[in-house]
Amino acid sequence: MIRPALLALFLPSLALAQEVTPVTDIELRPDAGDEIGLVFEAWLSPHQEGGEEEDAPRLTPSQFLSTEPSVPRNERPSRGHATLAFTRDFSRAYAHVAIDGVDPDGIVMFHIHCGRPGMLGPILVDLGMQGDLTEMFADGVLSLEITNEDLVAAAEHGHGIVGAFTAGCPIIPANPLDRVDTIAGMAQIAMEGELYYNLHTAAQTFFGDIRGQLHPVGE
Repeated sequence: MIRPALLALFLPSLALAQEVTPVTDIELRPDAGDEIGLVFEAWLSPHQEGGEEEDAPRLTPSQFLSTEPSVPRNERPSRGHATLAFTRDFSRAYAHVAIDGVDPDGIVMFHIHCGRPGMLGPILVDLGMQGDLTEMFADGVLSLEITNEDLVAAAEHGHGIVGAFTAGCPIIPANPLDRVDTIAGMAQIAMEGELYYNLHTAAQTFFGDIRGQLHPVGE
């Protein structure tokens, strides 16, 4: 049994704890986690690509090289506008993309990469793993839901030395094998300004046809 004198030592702190009131007027709503919170936007164009196809490194694996004649950046009419929205609890993200001047039949890859403007960064999300890109872009608009499993699948899709550097974004650059595998981690990269869309076509495969760095909506 606790002695009365000893109990008295705890009573003031207990009373104080009961009297504490919220320091903000934010209404606590555990059920609102699936509402949209952060939203980012990108305007895709050839001018954000890091170079011309002819600038691809000499030892680039054939699967990353164009199979059709390439067109210089300044001569391509292709454009795009996209958003990336995150739920408040970071359980999901939603990609919404519209393209113009791009033949859907020529699309070979569509990714969300991590990297600074002009930098060729590794693939965080391979949107082509959710279906046939030509069919998904048939009307020029694509809308997809992204979950943790999509990030894990992209990281695990890469094999060998090439895959180790092209699939999955490192949590810490110094450790490329420890990779982001959550939507929350993806949102953090976006907030740091190092997330971008890249649409690759048969004629513009290595650098991509159009690219768009993601920025917070309203910035």
